[in-house]
Amino acid sequence: MKLPRLPALRLPALRLPAPRPVPVPGVVPLRRPASEALTIESAYVWYCMAMIWLGLIVNPFKLFYYAIPAIGVVVCLALRRFALPEITWPFLVLMAVGVATAPLATLAGWQDLYLMLIGVMPFALGSRYPVTWWRVFVFALLGTGLMIAIGRSSLGEVRIDFMNSESTFESPFCFVFGMLAIWAGLTRRWKELLLAIVITVFTLKRIALIGVVLTLVLIMMPRRLADLLLRPLPMVLFNAAAVWLAVLYTRGEFDFLIHQYLGQSANQAGMGRQALYGFVVDELTAHLGRYAVLGGGAGWAYELMKGGYDWQGKANLHADVMKILVEYGGIAFVAFFWMAYRSRSLTLRFFWFYANVTLLTDNTLIYPFFIFALCLSAQAARRELDAASAGAPPARLPPRTRPPLAARPWTPPA
Repeated sequence: MKLPRLPALRLPALRLPAPRPVPVPGVVPLRRPASEALTIESAYVWYCMAMIWLGLIVNPFKLFYYAIPAIGVVVCLALRRFALPEITWPFLVLMAVGVATAPLATLAGWQDLYLMLIGVMPFALGSRYPVTWWRVFVFALLGTGLMIAIGRSSLGEVRIDFMNSESTFESPFCFVFGMLAIWAGLTRRWKELLLAIVITVFTLKRIALIGVVLTLVLIMMPRRLADLLLRPLPMVLFNAAAVWLAVLYTRGEFDFLIHQYLGQSANQAGMGRQALYGFVVDELTAHLGRYAVLGGGAGWAYELMKGGYDWQGKANLHADVMKILVEYGGIAFVAFFWMAYRSRSLTLRFFWFYANVTLLTDNTLIYPFFIFALCLSAQAARRELDAASAGAPPARLPPRTRPPLAARPWTPPA
């Protein structure tokens, strides 16, 4: 007799709850932070801010900010993240060209590239630095006071001479106060703008003050006109014209006008720049076709300024726009300024214009604190303006993620 075949029984899967740890009286269970990346990133952010600020004031601390690129590489590998903001891209262009032309570079040129890297690497994680306008202002003012207190036994007679670029309170933080003036002008903080301009005058750097005035003129223009002017092509032509004017100035074309209207020699009015530019201008005009394509390599301007005398020490050109053309070439020159003004954000382009003006007669291209402050201020101002345009109240600080509180000790029931 054949028995009927019974259907197979299907029982539902039994899901047991995950076992809970058994609490032990008197022992606090350890909990890892919500994000280890936040802890590492925060430590790196604060280290960069502290060391760049202290390194500008006290020379021995420069040893610590020289380590920023190496620490930044370790942090990026540990967090598996690398995201430089677009405001740093022009510096990456020069560093890439400098490495590509490494056989032409000198030791001083490699130092220049490393100083640029120090200013850029604090932003390698795309970090949002916890800064406000007033926080940057207070630290810049405090740094100025410390530099004066450390470097001088007494103030003596208070003197501010714009024609000779001399001030009792002269400080490299003047460049930072100029950035704060632009930040305040963009956000329509008129009291803060006036305060920043006054401190910029007291900590006098002529080119910083000129940069502030020119940038504020652009800010007050109709937005569409300012947007058209701060585009790659007009600004490449602007910088090419600046190099051409520097060549004419060095050749003595403006000597009569300068003496007539300023009562000084052309070299005195330029703080010795007419003599400084001499050998570089001679080389540039003699081989213009070559430099329109390829430069002499990072550090080549220092070699030209020696005039063939190897025993001469290193001297800065005080004209970074010309330095870019001579050392990195015309292609890199165009790429640098094209990247600086290609951003859709007009705020970033205003800050880059201020930096561009300082590049005309100074060495800010190799000032790590200047690059750091430029990126810091520009990004903070952009966030504030973006929040205002979105209808949200301007955030004084970026939102901060806090790790969960540690668990309390377990107490057995009575």
